[in-house]
Amino acid sequence: MRYLPMISALAVLVGCSSSGKGNLESYALPLPDNTFPVRSADFRAGPLDKIEIKVLDLPDLDGNYTLNIEGRTKLPLLGDMNLLGLTALEVAELIEVRLAESYLRSPDVVASLTPAYIEQVTVEGAVESPGTYDVRPGLTLLEAVALSGGAADDANQRRAVIVRRVDGQRLMATFDLVAIREGEAADPPIYGNDLIIMDGSMVRSAFLDIVRTGPLLAAFRPIW
Repeated sequence: MRYLPMISALAVLVGCSSSGKGNLESYALPLPDNTFPVRSADFRAGPLDKIEIKVLDLPDLDGNYTLNIEGRTKLPLLGDMNLLGLTALEVAELIEVRLAESYLRSPDVVASLTPAYIEQVTVEGAVESPGTYDVRPGLTLLEAVALSGGAADDANQRRAVIVRRVDGQRLMATFDLVAIREGEAADPPIYGNDLIIMDGSMVRSAFLDIVRTGPLLAAFRPIW
């Protein structure tokens, strides 16, 4: 019964998602307090972030580098570079331009960014390895559950909950993992400091208590 104290202590507002077969939904998830959206495509480099660079046919430039407080770093052959505010794609393109000026005719560069401040998500309930895990850019609900070892044998995969603090309140929305896997519902993005709870025989009564006593709010209402 390790999950009951955590669940019963939550002051939550509940919003339920639903989906019909063949009607793929996307969700307007409210942004959490004091956190950045976890999205890989538009994450921009900031002070002390780490960058990994791989250059085809130029392994001397491959490596991991850390930006200084001004968002700059020194790369072999290229020297000091200002990468502040750039996405990973823009970093790769900038390095390709610099390399093309003096070293390679058609350089092929791949770059990835890791934020200096690693946010975490907590996965609890009927999963194999409940605990806290690092949030990487692009993380989704299904992937977060996989990080915890996947659903336990007693899990009710029709009922996975995301608890999120928004405007000082804890909001809760329920998602159907089966429908998500079958392409009938969107796989919602996960943000740092989210709490995910997988329903199951050990936690079902606590879930029902929360749902019955909390006011209903469609905070995670599907949109098109």
